[in-house]
Amino acid sequence: MCRVVAKLNGKAVEMKVVDDETRATKEYKAINPTNKFPLLETSEGNISESMTIAKFLASGSATLLGTSLVERAQVDQWTTWTIAGTYQKGYPAIMGITGRTPVEQDEFKKSVDALKSMMRTLDANLSGDWLVGNQVTVADIAIAAITAPAFQMVLDAGFKKAAPKACAWFARVAALPEFVSVFGRIKQCAKSLKPVIKAKEEPKKKAAPQAAAAKKADEGEKKKDVNPLDALPPSPWNFYDFKTLYVNHPDKRGGGMQALKEQFDPEGYAFWYLHYDKFGSEGTVYYKFENLMRGFMQRFDLPNFRKHAFGKVNMIGEEPSLDIKAVFCFRGTTLPQEASDHPSWEYMQCRKMDLNDPTDFDLIAQNMGANDKDETCTCEGRKLQLSVWYK
Repeated sequence: MCRVVAKLNGKAVEMKVVDDETRATKEYKAINPTNKFPLLETSEGNISESMTIAKFLASGSATLLGTSLVERAQVDQWTTWTIAGTYQKGYPAIMGITGRTPVEQDEFKKSVDALKSMMRTLDANLSGDWLVGNQVTVADIAIAAITAPAFQMVLDAGFKKAAPKACAWFARVAALPEFVSVFGRIKQCAKSLKPVIKAKEEPKKKAAPQAAAAKKADEGEKKKDVNPLDALPPSPWNFYDFKTLYVNHPDKRGGGMQALKEQFDPEGYAFWYLHYDKFGSEGTVYYKFENLMRGFMQRFDLPNFRKHAFGKVNMIGEEPSLDIKAVFCFRGTTLPQEASDHPSWEYMQCRKMDLNDPTDFDLIAQNMGANDKDETCTCEGRKLQLSVWYK
């Protein structure tokens, strides 16, 4: 980061790599009491902390620190936001992927979510090519340098759909000749790399002094494992029986939907409409799009969840304009955690449906009643190519 800023401002900086033996000497500790890197030695004194050094090296530039007092403050705003803990939440994902520090699966997911949230924040605040003003500033260089590993290993091609402006911004910064001369040519990953996962460490239980205490502790552990959907108030709707009825109904769009209307419990269940948000060339080649669709379904194959869900995912249209539409019925009236935790859920446009709305009722009938065994079947006015149950 510091070297890029120096190059942009035409300042020569000589880099030295200090070995452990030198760092242990009294002479070195005298000039670098914190023993942290990087350290900038100047004729007037030494400076540590990379963000501070970058701003020092940007001094004298007409643009790198902003072109006005407000822009200067905005540069500080973004750099402070970055070092105040925002990106640190993403460290476990990077450390896990590089194998330096194995992570638990839950920790990895939270870390990836933090990185994506960070990029969405940038995306929402980008109104031009750069974070501040109309020219590149220290804010751009600092954040691009810090997030480069995330773009190389975590933020895949699919994520570009969720934060297209942020991804384009990073590509713009990473293409600067001064940036390339320090970091090399950075290619954003097409697929997120897998981390080194460590087994979840279960907390050690203290031996209970009495059998009654042991039983109470055991009951407490069982309660923790209860799916929140199982803990919802009982519903009068026999969901399992309805799924069996509907799947085997000869007239799903007619009699099947009538049975749904008569039995549905709006207090205990909700319908959701999904439309896959394509990116780039997605949807142009049948077999590739089929693989994507089946991959989405496989990641939804979770233990103890199928009994709480019922739905159908359909591929409609024709090459090179295929689409994925779906309708799901989930236990509860809010989106279940299993859905929001799905790694591809963010690429789905999702909205809650109203069974009493004629348009939504027809969408449910069209999608749930789709039959790919019938070559003449259409869905939402387009040719049905593939239909997959989730039941």
